[in-house]
Amino acid sequence: MNNIPTIVIIGGGFCGTATLIQLAKQSLFPLNIILINKEYPEAKGIAFSSYNKRHVLNVPAAKMSALPDDPDNFLNWVKSKPEYSDFVDDELPDLFLPRVIYGHYLEELLNDTLNNLPSFVNVKIINDEASDIEIENSKSKVILKNGDSIEADKIVLALGNFTPDDPNINNNNFYLSQYYFRNPWTKESVTGLKDNESVLIIGTGLTMVDNVLSLIDNGFMGKIYAVSTRGYFPLSHKKRKPYTDILEEIHPPYEISNLYNIFRKHIKIVLSKGITGEAVVDAIRPKTQEIWMSLSFNDKKRFMMHIRHLWGVARHRLPKNIFLQMQDLISAGRLNIIGGRLIEMKEISDSVFVTIKERKTQNIKELVVSRVINCTGPRTDLNKIEDTLIVNLLKRGLIVPDEMKLGINALPDGTIIQKDNSLSANLFTIGSALKGILWESTAVPELRLQAKNLAGALISQLDSTNKVNVLSV
Repeated sequence: MNNIPTIVIIGGGFCGTATLIQLAKQSLFPLNIILINKEYPEAKGIAFSSYNKRHVLNVPAAKMSALPDDPDNFLNWVKSKPEYSDFVDDELPDLFLPRVIYGHYLEELLNDTLNNLPSFVNVKIINDEASDIEIENSKSKVILKNGDSIEADKIVLALGNFTPDDPNINNNNFYLSQYYFRNPWTKESVTGLKDNESVLIIGTGLTMVDNVLSLIDNGFMGKIYAVSTRGYFPLSHKKRKPYTDILEEIHPPYEISNLYNIFRKHIKIVLSKGITGEAVVDAIRPKTQEIWMSLSFNDKKRFMMHIRHLWGVARHRLPKNIFLQMQDLISAGRLNIIGGRLIEMKEISDSVFVTIKERKTQNIKELVVSRVINCTGPRTDLNKIEDTLIVNLLKRGLIVPDEMKLGINALPDGTIIQKDNSLSANLFTIGSALKGILWESTAVPELRLQAKNLAGALISQLDSTNKVNVLSV
């Protein structure tokens, strides 16, 4: 019998965990699975290791099963837990539950998988950092930060999200300041402030809202400023059916100007019927991957430049209770949303002097704040990411950025396209790294299916290569 094949998964968040679970479920032959996890608890990752119970999912509970073949798995898990009985009623499927609860769910799902593995599947979790990958012929070697190496037949890059990029300002040296918090997902970014101080948040999306909630929950009574280029604020989730009439007009070939005109036409129609425009966005959602992949490079650039922010406002929405709380803070003058461009940030004494050019008036707005928190969203351009593994893989030509610089260049199934344009037989990716290829590649409904399909493809490739089946062992 040939040596038992090994699959190494780099990244222990949702995507890495879901891939591990699917590999264990689908394998019909002896298999070694190694999960390399760093920083955050395995299964939870950065998304579901939240320090605040009021940080909630932005997808209803009914759609949050980690298992595509068991759509009620998460709902049934919540119902089985006495500690979550307050959530269990007829409204549960539509609730936006705390992310910490979902983290516990993933943790338990992983543990159940590990405790009930087929006898021919072996799993090992290593808490370390992958710093490099060497590939020779059909074999790969993952180099760990501690100097150890792991031989692998297949490697899955489930890297998750990286910290935000620093906006361009007149003096980029400011980003070395102790008053600047580049990572908005840490507790440190929202603690240690005095009541009479002010905070600037860069970005006006969902991560901004999380930080505002945490500041308020920590007793912060000062003023919060949030700035983004356009000053858009997330909309509220509303219980409604998607407006599917638009789908009758959306068909290939896809062209951005035509799509935009159709979209605007149907927005006007729904508004005339007293329906909000998000119903149109929800109707298009199942087709967004297909549309994105069919658009020309120039159309994708036009979307990113002119439409992306509007789409994001309608697509990534807030639970109604949190939306109303944010509106109350705005009305009270405690949360100020600014549309404009950051010109300069510099330390003055123990504060930060901020200059903003307002978008509508072109006036210069000056602020003095005690802290700046970057909530602009994950950095996506591989060439700007300082992660050791990414840097080394780029040097080796094992990965390259996709044409939109939103992640890794790959096929839609996760097969990585190398610098010489060849398809890697060893390296695959999943999740946010595929945003440039699929656009919709960050929410659980898409990611769980990616994990299932990728696991199936890897097992099929190994089975045909090794000719090993448990029934014949």
